[in-house]
Amino acid sequence: MHQPPPWALDGSERLTLEGFLESFGEAWARTERRFLKLECWQAYREADGVQSQEAFQAGDAALARRLLQEEAMGDQPLRDEVRSRNLQFTRVRLLAYPLTDYLHYEMINYEVRSRLGEDIEFFVPPSPVESYFDFLLFDSHTALIHDYGPGPVGHQTGGWLTHHRETLHALADIADDLRTRGEQMRPLEGIPDTSRA
Repeated sequence: MHQPPPWALDGSERLTLEGFLESFGEAWARTERRFLKLECWQAYREADGVQSQEAFQAGDAALARRLLQEEAMGDQPLRDEVRSRNLQFTRVRLLAYPLTDYLHYEMINYEVRSRLGEDIEFFVPPSPVESYFDFLLFDSHTALIHDYGPGPVGHQTGGWLTHHRETLHALADIADDLRTRGEQMRPLEGIPDTSRA
């Protein structure tokens, strides 16, 4: 489920979670034009102690929204940097219906972040969502591919770093194919009023 295929890992370097974060910083510093994040899993296990998720799971969507707004404001320096560097920063989020409980929670987060100017695109993919995998693409020079384990809930344990030209082109092609053949959705328009409290 959501496992990267062998071709995506050809010539890659295996990373621990710490190495993944370090490689992210290095690739981000070199990025001049485009950063793209593909998110596929329909449920992720957040870090322990994520108060917004705990509030949502306890049935308090209004508190979850307030906490998500606080969390999002903590990322304002990143949004400022994206603007000052004139970067294209896009999250491509794959959806399968009916949405999981996790995605009902994340939709509040996406709505909050969209209002702050983050570019988030939603697609139902042309192939089963399980056949896709999470990755980060930095211009045409670097990709980081996530390792979220065997599932069914994604929990990052590390990943892979690649500069392999054919892999980078293939990853860009995945994003292009989703935008061409996937069904673009506007789920933020359908968030119930109770989630907007």
